This record gives sequence, structure tokens and C-alpha cells, in this order.
Amino acid sequence: MKMVGFNTGTENIYENNYSETSSRMKGFFKLMLIWKGSVLKLIYHNVLIFLLLYFALRFILFENDKNREAFEVICVYAQRFSNFIPITFLTGFYVSQVVSRWWGMFTSLPFPDRIALKLVSYVAGKDHFRKNLRRTIMRYVNLSTILVYRLVSRKVMNRFPSMESLVDSKLLLPHEAMRLTKVDYRTPHESTWTPILWALKLIQRAREQGKVTIEAPVYSNLVSSFEYIENCNRNVLNYGWVEFPLAYTQVATISVYTYFLAALFGRQYLIPREGFRNNETFPSLNIAYSSTTPFDMHTPDFYIPCFTIIEFISYMGWIKVAETLLNPFGDDDEDFEVNYLIDRNLQVSYLIVDEADGEMELADDPFMEAGISIPEELPYHSRNNSVRSNIGKKISTAFLSTSKTNVNKDDIEISPSLIAKRIAEYNGVPKPMPRSSSQLSIDTTKQYYSPSIQKRTPTMSTVAENCVKQFEGLVESERTPSNQTNLASSEEKADQ
Repeated sequence: MKMVGFNTGTENIYENNYSETSSRMKGFFKLMLIWKGSVLKLIYHNVLIFLLLYFALRFILFENDKNREAFEVICVYAQRFSNFIPITFLTGFYVSQVVSRWWGMFTSLPFPDRIALKLVSYVAGKDHFRKNLRRTIMRYVNLSTILVYRLVSRKVMNRFPSMESLVDSKLLLPHEAMRLTKVDYRTPHESTWTPILWALKLIQRAREQGKVTIEAPVYSNLVSSFEYIENCNRNVLNYGWVEFPLAYTQVATISVYTYFLAALFGRQYLIPREGFRNNETFPSLNIAYSSTTPFDMHTPDFYIPCFTIIEFISYMGWIKVAETLLNPFGDDDEDFEVNYLIDRNLQVSYLIVDEADGEMELADDPFMEAGISIPEELPYHSRNNSVRSNIGKKISTAFLSTSKTNVNKDDIEISPSLIAKRIAEYNGVPKPMPRSSSQLSIDTTKQYYSPSIQKRTPTMSTVAENCVKQFEGLVESERTPSNQTNLASSEEKADQ
């Protein structure tokens, strides 16, 4: 089952159905075994009807030669002239336009998250008035989108058939329902904009009365979010108002059905007469074959028209996909889950504006607390809570924190000249530094110096230069005459 969140037990609608179709051996079968929204589910009844008619014509019995020859003439005629139908161009262009329109309709669906997030910042507060104002505004915004969906989707209209159903769902108050009904009586046009107007007037009144403080630029930005909702609502209504041209839909559909009506005759097997048979081409096979017109396109006989079936699935599947996407607010598998979207928008918008009451404390950054400047690659957690990490392969960048540096004889020795050389390699410009030898070290209990990280870290140069300066200061303070005799050997060893 698709899951969303962490152990919530709910279905994850965002998981891709094609996540495992790239497998070498089983990807094809997994793709073909998906039933919901599949081409076989759309056209299996059409395929059965086509094959039934095809075999009915194949085994028809003729009483005399005249009737048999008339049938053969029809088959030859259908095969010869059916290719004049530009089925590929008509169907391909038609489907591409329908899919483009379908995706445009989906991207026009309104989501109230933007307004809810702005209300949390612009109308912040825990008092009853501000909390009630935020919730009322979001109720009006969701009501506006529901009124739009009622006009374009029959299943939403069945869910909310009247004003009383909206009142029972607590989307409307009784006096608001009466006010909205009066607006409907005053105009024959839609009144989906009315709740947006109510929300704007509530914000304006609260601002005029001083109950909320919203500066002019901020208020303008907040109004633009309501404009986004209204634009989305208008786009959805426009798509429902101006449908895909009916004439083009009819042309594409008639072309495909006519083509395969002709294929019922044009793809039939015809028994070649004596004088037309070519028994020398395949002498070992007991099949009737002819390379002479008009029987060359109707032999040999393999009983099942395999390639005709594949062609039928391809073109008829195209047409059925287009028919499914013409009205994405219906009940087909690929139609929009508008009822789910209504519940999702209402719950999420209320959750967002209610979260404004919670306190958000600033906690210390866990990477900073661990002394990590640039986070390493995160571990991979499987579903059985086991951890797989590449920490052993890639070195951590915690050495960049200067709080971990100290001078210790037991640690790894690194010379400033080596660090300067790595910095120059990273920056691409030679930067020689005075060669001074000393025993420098870093706390390398779990993190080690790695030149490869310099090439991956954009801020490596500046941080490493600061490290060099601090190292040199520490070395000068601990330099004694006893260790001067080993300067050359230690520097050589560290450079290696």
C-alpha cells in the first residue's frame, strides 16, 4: 500500500506508479499488470467485439461462387483504399491537444495553502478575534472553490446539491446562505466570487478598526494571494465553459472507427484460386500462399490477426485516452479526485492557521553542536530501521571547525605548507607560503583531513587559511630548541 508521512497508515497519492518499471526482466510485466487506468481496461470490450466480428466474417459460408467473389471484392477494396484515411495524423494531433488541455486544467486547480501561510505571518496572534478571523477567511476561500467545483463536476454537485447541504457541512452559516441566495437571484451568472469578496471585506474592516496591523505593501501582497485563488477559479470555469471543439473530436473518432470497420474486411484471409497459388515458395509447408495480386495482401493465413490486434490496441487506445481526458472532472480512473481535493484543502488550511497559536523556539543547530561546518552525506535508513551509510568511504568535514584543533604528539602531523599547497590546488592559482616545519595535529578520533573535500567545498579556501594561521600561532608558542634538530625530517614526512 502507498503510504504518506511516517507510519500514518494513509494512502500516499504522490507515489509514482512507474517507480519499478525500469527493472530489466520484470519491469515490463509490472507495467502491463497495472489495471487501474490501463489501456486494456479502456478497450478490452472493443477488442472482443472486433475479434468476434472478424471471425464471424471469416467462417461465413457462401452458397455459390458469385457470393464468394462479391465478398472477396469487398475485402480487396477495403484493403486497397483504407490507407487513404490519415489516421495517424488525425489521432496523434487530437490526442496531443487533449492531453495538453487536460494538464492545463490540472495546473489551474486552486490550493489555499499560500493564503493560509501568509495569514499566519500577517494576522498573527492568539486572541479569539485573530484566530476566528483566520479561520473564517479560510472557510470563505474553500467555499469559493467548492462553488466552482459544483458547476464543473457532477460528483461534487451530487455531494453538495443545495445551500442546505453546505450549511449542514458547516461551510456556510444560515445567514450567509441567505445572502448568497440573494446574489444568485440578482444575477443569472455564477456567484463563486462572493465568498472571496466577504474575506477581503473582513480583512479591510479589521484593518480600519485597528484590530490588525498590516502595512500597505504587506496588505497588497496578501490581496495578491486572493487574486491567485480567483484566477484559478476563473480558469477552471473557463475550461468548463469552452470545451474541446466537437467537430475535431467527431472527425478523429469517425476516422478510427471507419478504419477498423474496413480492417474487418481488408485483413481477411482469402483462399487463392488455382493459377494464383505459389506452391514453390514454401514447398515444405502445407499453407496457401500467393504472391500475385490481389491475393498477395490476404495470404498466408495465421488464423489470429496478431498485427491487426496490436494496431487496433494502439489507435483505439489513443482515442479512448482522449475520451477519458476530455472531462477530467468525471468518474474515470484518470479524472481528478476533486472530492479528495476539497477535504484536503479544508483540513490543511485550517491546520496551518491554527498552527499560528503554537510557540516556535529557536533550537541550536545539531550540525553546529557537533562541530560540523558542511554536513556529510546523510545515512540511508531502510524500513527495518537499519542504517546504511557511506561514512567510511567519504571523509567528514568536521575538521573545518577550529574548536577541534590542538597540538598533540600522538595525533597525525600536518604541515602548513601542505595545507597551503592544497588551497592553491583548489583555487587553481599557485599560492606559495613560507615553509615552516612543526608538529601540528588535529583531533582525528572520527574525522580526518581529506584533500578531496576541498574540491567539493566552496568555502574551503577561507576556512583552511584561518586554520593555518591558528596552527602557526600554536606552533610558535611551543617551539623548543630540542625539536629544532628534526625540522627537516618532520617536514619531509608531513609533505609525503
